[in-house]
Amino acid sequence: MQPSLGFYPTAGKPVQYNEKKVRQGDARRIAAENFLKDHDQLTHQEILDRFRQRTSLNDIAEKKAVHISMNFGIGENLSDDRLVTVAKPYMKEMGFEDQPWVAYRHTDAGHTHIHIVTTTIRADGSKIHLRPRDLAKSSALGRILEKEFSLQRYPKARPADQEQFAVTSAQKVIYGEPGLKRSVSNILNTVIPHYQYTNLDELNAVLRLYNVTANPGEEHSRLRQLHGLYYHALDDSGHRIGTPLQASSFLLKPTLKNLEQRFIANQSQRESAADNLRSTVDWTLAGQTPDWEKLKSDLDQKGISLVVSRSTTDSKDHLYFIDHNQRSVFNANTLGKQYNLESLQDRCAPTLQTTRQEEIQIHQIKLKL
Repeated sequence: MQPSLGFYPTAGKPVQYNEKKVRQGDARRIAAENFLKDHDQLTHQEILDRFRQRTSLNDIAEKKAVHISMNFGIGENLSDDRLVTVAKPYMKEMGFEDQPWVAYRHTDAGHTHIHIVTTTIRADGSKIHLRPRDLAKSSALGRILEKEFSLQRYPKARPADQEQFAVTSAQKVIYGEPGLKRSVSNILNTVIPHYQYTNLDELNAVLRLYNVTANPGEEHSRLRQLHGLYYHALDDSGHRIGTPLQASSFLLKPTLKNLEQRFIANQSQRESAADNLRSTVDWTLAGQTPDWEKLKSDLDQKGISLVVSRSTTDSKDHLYFIDHNQRSVFNANTLGKQYNLESLQDRCAPTLQTTRQEEIQIHQIKLKL
């Protein structure tokens, strides 16, 4: 079991994040300690009010809330009650036993994990100070609890172990969730060694599916001149958010220099994958009225994602095919003119035009009525 901690000025953001997950069906509330009601009787607002009341007792502290993520081993299937039983001694040893805290079980990843929101402000207004040694204590507690509750041992941070774990646990990054760098690392370990791409734009097309992008800097920027590379979290609109993560800081070392070696190696390994991809696209389009959304949906069901992404070289939008079955990525232009963004959208245009004409006809009929 591996815990990680994130610190916030208030509990508002982590509570809202977890409650949104609950509304979306990707999480459920499983515990609420030191509240006046049981966890299943509390409302979102009552949780916020409880934390606001407590944090209002200290006007000096800057970080008054803690968002804890507790990750369990692959295949570890624990009941909600069991998860709470494991969480309680952790919270006690970390000094949060008497603090209000609420726990959520998330179901949006390949491994069991829970999130806990609490506050560092005690009932008397004093603050629980967490120092570097306390963060080391948190990690050690994870190992102790593994033995105490006979839990599956969580993988250590060795590159080989991390890569094996990442392939089954990588999930779309949500900015504000604890362990952002670990989440990005899992994604990089999933994509970079296992997909065939021949340039940074093709790599970014895959990473975009996980709300991550690799940034080499603007054309005349210092970052570009130094041949550097940063990884960014993205929001759902594709905008970079948060602090950039230096490529060399990851265990995999996905620097631009190392990626360029992969670009060359992947060049000679994709010919058959390209032929298979063309056949799949042609077969999907055959015998049906062209429709862009249906094309995307049909290909998605066959394990192929369509991603429209802006190139880092010409700053234009390009269409990318990501074949998850063959783990290959192609700029549509390299497959042939008939597969590029403009050609496919032109083929879908008749459907869009017909839909518009039908809307006009319906409107005219309504006017006559």
